[in-house]
Amino acid sequence: MATDPTAQPLSEAADSPVTNAGPQGPLPTGPLPLPGEAVSSEAAPASSPSRPTRAEWVRIAIFGIPYAAFFLVGVPTSLFPASWNLTAINLAIDTVLLIVVLAFFAREFFPAFSYLRTHPFLKILLLFGLWILVVIVQSSVRLALYGLNPPIAANQQGVMDALSDGTLGLVFSFFVTVGVPVIEEVFYRHILIGKLSAYAPTWLVASISAALFAYMHSHQWQDFFSYLPLSIVLTLVYVKSGKNVAYSWLFHALNNTIMVILMFAMQGALQNA
Repeated sequence: MATDPTAQPLSEAADSPVTNAGPQGPLPTGPLPLPGEAVSSEAAPASSPSRPTRAEWVRIAIFGIPYAAFFLVGVPTSLFPASWNLTAINLAIDTVLLIVVLAFFAREFFPAFSYLRTHPFLKILLLFGLWILVVIVQSSVRLALYGLNPPIAANQQGVMDALSDGTLGLVFSFFVTVGVPVIEEVFYRHILIGKLSAYAPTWLVASISAALFAYMHSHQWQDFFSYLPLSIVLTLVYVKSGKNVAYSWLFHALNNTIMVILMFAMQGALQNA
């Protein structure tokens, strides 16, 4: 076997910054990382995301500021024609917010469904189990707060009234089961946790997000504790899935869909009674 007179000893070649040659000439590379050593080219883990760019902050502001304003002051019914009912006003606002969310965050939302490529059956089954757990905890909380005859929460009563509003009620059911979860998951989970965790610990922004979500659905102080179990589980689903907004949306949509089906069934039973 012929030998190359220009070959370097193995010990010298290992320390050389040139370890490979390509069509454009030698390719300089650094020393190989040690086992367990982080590689600078790897993406940052979900718990330490990169800070939003200026363009991302513009998108967050265009969507987040109007949504937060509605959250703080309520639906501005005075801005709409007097002939419009409350269901139509809610549909108009939800439609605008959904369009803005999909325009600004679709590239982050839809690719997140790749999370279900592995073990999809088990992941969806887990969501059903978590939903049953939430229902048990919520029922226990309402029983402790109100006794054996708890009233219907004002938020749920409003949804029931809207669902009974003819054709508008059917359209509203779509937004309750599909559209509203997209809007709320992007705001409360993807932005308040996913984006802001670049500036503060995840546990802190997650706690704030869970509290705000429960408060937003509350019309009296008892409602806050009734919605807190759902809010906590939604937050845990998002964080434990690697801050995957599609997975938390799936649980949110599952919860709302089951609730809407039960409300329609309740209305049908009352009409047939």
